[in-house]
Amino acid sequence: MDGCYQPTSIVEAIMTIKESVARHKSRLGLGLAIGILLALAPASHGIAAEKTLRFAHMWPPTSGWGRAAQEFADLVAKKTGGKIEIKLFPQGQLGNERENEESLQLGNLDLTFGGPGVLTNFDPKIGIFDMPFMFHGYDHANAVMDGSIGKKIFESLRKNAGIRVLASGAQGFRNVLTKGKSIGSMADIKGVKIRTPEADTYIRTFRLIGANPVPVAWGDTYMAVQSGVVDGMEGTPDVMRNFKMFEVGKNVAITGHILATLQLLVSEKVYQEMSADIQKVLSDAAVEAWHKQRDAAQVGNEDALAELEKKMGVKISKPDLKPFQKAVSPLWNEWAKKAGATDLVDAIQKM
Repeated sequence: MDGCYQPTSIVEAIMTIKESVARHKSRLGLGLAIGILLALAPASHGIAAEKTLRFAHMWPPTSGWGRAAQEFADLVAKKTGGKIEIKLFPQGQLGNERENEESLQLGNLDLTFGGPGVLTNFDPKIGIFDMPFMFHGYDHANAVMDGSIGKKIFESLRKNAGIRVLASGAQGFRNVLTKGKSIGSMADIKGVKIRTPEADTYIRTFRLIGANPVPVAWGDTYMAVQSGVVDGMEGTPDVMRNFKMFEVGKNVAITGHILATLQLLVSEKVYQEMSADIQKVLSDAAVEAWHKQRDAAQVGNEDALAELEKKMGVKISKPDLKPFQKAVSPLWNEWAKKAGATDLVDAIQKM
């Protein structure tokens, strides 16, 4: 290595490689390059671990799910007596969600977490968690994720994509915030411009209920509502509070149209290289950390909604959801046929 340029940090090196790969339009090259750098990345100081696993994700370390990732890492270290170290790379340090999941497939990254919106690119069945009005509440959603239906969905992802789900949790039900009129019925949302993520399920959902969905990058959402580019946005109460959306929109309709979920993922290739006892540690630690955070997320959303109403001056409306549910039913049918998952939809609704 004498006489060669050496990046000042692993992150800088990865960014350099990403720029090079982008010029050559090669995702595979990015995955391989990240794998090489991860192999070279130094382990943290302290007691030397027998094995270090790299865990990259998109969330800030101070967020609830960022803290859950840290708790998972701490639990693994504790349960293995320090033999296994989980090294965290938060806030997109090693790439975006899809890039991390592609690296997971190649076995160049050990762990990450992500939602159904991106994971559907690897296996369509997991998209059921993004279907509008699929779940009746948190208990129903948790029963699906933890039970035989969730196991079947996650097993499909493992077989088809080489990605294993260690744990799954609900971030919260999404509602509609508007700047102008309150949404008291489905008729009130007709033609209203609602900011949505750039995801087909969300866009189709709002078109079917008569709104005008406008995909906007999350970082531009506050300004888009404030300036009138859109009339409102949709998201969990916790997001509306924490990102101060109540400053630009004073009406929230409790629609609960989509439940946002987050899956903790491990490379199946990496997982199979582990001994049975280490596999169990990873699974147990994931469930413990993720279930704790999903419970906290539910309470956090309930508290946020109360705070929005009592302290932030937000008017809460509760429209009849039956017309909304009827309007989006074609999306269920379209998705189920495309994904070959009609049986899953039926099974969930019978629970």
